[in-house]
Amino acid sequence: MEKKNNIFFLIIILLLFKSISCDDHCSPASCSPTGPMVRFPFRIRNRQPAGCGFDGFDLSCNNKSQTVIKLASRSFIVKTISYTSQIINIDPDFCSPKGISNINLTGTPFDFSIIENYTFYNCSSENLGFTFQTVPMLPFPCLKSSNHSVFAVRTAWIPFGDIPMSCEAIRTVSVPTRRFVDFRNELTLMWFTPYCRSCELDGRTCGLKSDDGETVCFGSSSHGIPRNAKYGLSIGIGVPALVCIIGLIWYVHKARNYSHGQRQNIDLLSIAITPQQTTTTGLDGSTIESYPKTVLGESCRLPKAEDGTCPICLSDYVPKEAVRTIPECKHYFHADCIDEWLKLNATCPVCRKSPESSSVVTPCSSMSSNSTNTTNEE
Repeated sequence: MEKKNNIFFLIIILLLFKSISCDDHCSPASCSPTGPMVRFPFRIRNRQPAGCGFDGFDLSCNNKSQTVIKLASRSFIVKTISYTSQIINIDPDFCSPKGISNINLTGTPFDFSIIENYTFYNCSSENLGFTFQTVPMLPFPCLKSSNHSVFAVRTAWIPFGDIPMSCEAIRTVSVPTRRFVDFRNELTLMWFTPYCRSCELDGRTCGLKSDDGETVCFGSSSHGIPRNAKYGLSIGIGVPALVCIIGLIWYVHKARNYSHGQRQNIDLLSIAITPQQTTTTGLDGSTIESYPKTVLGESCRLPKAEDGTCPICLSDYVPKEAVRTIPECKHYFHADCIDEWLKLNATCPVCRKSPESSSVVTPCSSMSSNSTNTTNEE
């Protein structure tokens, strides 16, 4: 029995090692930390095995650690690779000795639907500052000299414009172009086989299934999550979120109770500290009710900016709260706060004046002058 278990564990270890080896076997590589990441269908020769790439997609690293691709008889520096769009951007390198030549895609897996012919002209120094209204001429500063400057003109446009007599045609080359992209700095090539776009869009990688060249997708989809992982995420996220919600509800409930109790109950300590008149006789209920009582609108506008807080409970006024005014001094308070105060004291808690008038005041434009009316803010 023990021997069978040892064999079983050995098989598991071998399978795991094989899986890791396969994954590392074709792991992405690059020629430099800033260079493009190379993976299927591309491969770097002498760094990645032949089975890690597709036929015709071999790349290499030059002595400057730049990624290089060979197309026909020329080599070009690879600037970027988009595996999702299946395009590769290369440097046309028109400044090299072999720069002004056709970019031949024959026999390569790359293609582009637009091939334009450009004619290069060598113009003398007397025309270095000329401009053309009808013929856009693209300068190539890297090819100019002290007496001459090199320009490229789309060949199809030459009959419709005037080329100076001092400009000599050097060569006409075919260039794969892309709209709105300056072909002097970057050429964009596309590939259609192998087709790996569906794998890339699904968050997986593409590779060869067998020696017959068939491609398949490897790895798990980024759009699908295993059921066990979903349960784990639900518990890991749901439980803390529920605890936070319960804590928030408890905090809001306690805050409301505290605010309500603060408004309903007068702070006896602050009243005791405040200087009191010698008399402790308060007013009767009818007299208190005769003082103007209003309900604040949505803006809570009061005549003075400092009137926004009840002097008794020290709480800010909020819409729909009832406030009462002492006519003599025109001070405002929560109705509940001042009613309790006036039952014990016949003077204003702010200025200590004894009310002698029952005149009605209007604290804000949205408040009624009637002592029992309420206001509705538009």
